Amino acid sequence: MRKNDNLPLNLKERTNSKISLLTSIAVLAVLCLIFNQMDYNMIRKPAAQAQKAAEAEKRKEEEAAAAAPEVTTATVMAVGDNLVQPSLLQSGQYESGTWNYDHVFANFLSEIQAADIAMINQETPFTSSHDAVSGRAPYATPTEMGDALVTAGFNVVTSATAFMDDNGYDFLSQTFDFWSSSHPDVTLLGIHSTQEDADTVKTLEVNGIKIAFLNYTFPSSGTESAGKEYMIDTFDTQTVATAIQNAKAAADCVIFAANWGKTEEPMPTEYEKQWANFLMQQGVDVVIGTNPNVLQPYGYLTDDEGHNMLIYYSLGNFVSGQETLKQLLGGMANFTIQKTVNGDDTSIKITDAAITPLVMHYSYDSGDYTPYLLSDYTEDLASQHSVREIIGDEFSLENLQTKYDEIMSMNVTPSTKSNLLDVRFDADGNMVDASGNYVEDTDSITSGQYYTNLANAQSSNNTGNDSDSEE
Repeated sequence: MRKNDNLPLNLKERTNSKISLLTSIAVLAVLCLIFNQMDYNMIRKPAAQAQKAAEAEKRKEEEAAAAAPEVTTATVMAVGDNLVQPSLLQSGQYESGTWNYDHVFANFLSEIQAADIAMINQETPFTSSHDAVSGRAPYATPTEMGDALVTAGFNVVTSATAFMDDNGYDFLSQTFDFWSSSHPDVTLLGIHSTQEDADTVKTLEVNGIKIAFLNYTFPSSGTESAGKEYMIDTFDTQTVATAIQNAKAAADCVIFAANWGKTEEPMPTEYEKQWANFLMQQGVDVVIGTNPNVLQPYGYLTDDEGHNMLIYYSLGNFVSGQETLKQLLGGMANFTIQKTVNGDDTSIKITDAAITPLVMHYSYDSGDYTPYLLSDYTEDLASQHSVREIIGDEFSLENLQTKYDEIMSMNVTPSTKSNLLDVRFDADGNMVDASGNYVEDTDSITSGQYYTNLANAQSSNNTGNDSDSEE
């Protein structure tokens, strides 16, 4: 068949055009595929991989965060006895007829209010009657002093003291009623209006840390509160052990306030040391001691299982009108409760334990009645202190610092005995057993004896060294 060369030109052009179009479409399709693959490889795939990696990293961080221990803390500051004596009482009485003691704590507002928990030992009972106020034993302190404690920022008050029931049931009841009606948010320890209240564990929760508080004082052989023994918590091994176990079951940490020791003695007594060992064995975390009216050392006790108990044997006086250098030297305790939660395990650690020396200042001339940090105290203030009318130049800034260093340098040897745990005390402070027989303390030493023994030991060592040298 002959080729037809006479086909219309427009048909040939249309054919070529179709071929070109199809070719263009094919090329475009190929390019689209190529660019799509390039987009996938260069953009979408890396983006998807980056997103996947970011999601994996986020999951990893979340898992790590869930697995990491959760650590929370609560800070505690504590001071010693608030012992309101005559000159201090007068400083809060104004010609207008009002009574106010806010000025007493003015120097410590920042320290008190910076702490999550601020503790003070209210040594004396309160009375709502100004006619009944007394700055000497038997003490009766105006309730305005309690108002000043709250205004300053104290939120835990210990009241199981040797003076609390000197006036019998009436003033003890007034004290409890004042706190429960006027300041119910304050955690009041050591005294109770009912047996039910006495059996209730007192706790505070701070930053997820639940803290239980206990407060006990000397067991008396007197009968002033007979039939109402629950009104004041007093030392007894069975009672205290049960209270501690209940506290441990209800809280993460147990702080035990102990009213004990010998008045004006910086060295802890055997009674204190035996009870300290007993409290450690029961699992107490911190002990804060009061009553001796003078500072005593502080440190840690550790048992064979590795339990550490921080103990301040005595913080001395915070506020008083007393008249010796060592009675006017007090201490402010500071420590941190650290709670660590790691999965199902929870642990408590007491960290940053410290004590800061304080001095109680009062001047009859200026009307200044307030404690100071010893670091803020000056020779000029010391020269104006009214105690100098009694002890003269003995009261000085240098002697206050020397006395503080002397007390804190004493090494307190722990006791493992238990013969004094359940003794009681008569009106003269003598120890008696359950049968009423006097119990002799043959193990306690005074701070004076401690330094005498220390000097003798050093002398013996020096003599031995000299003998070795001669040989």
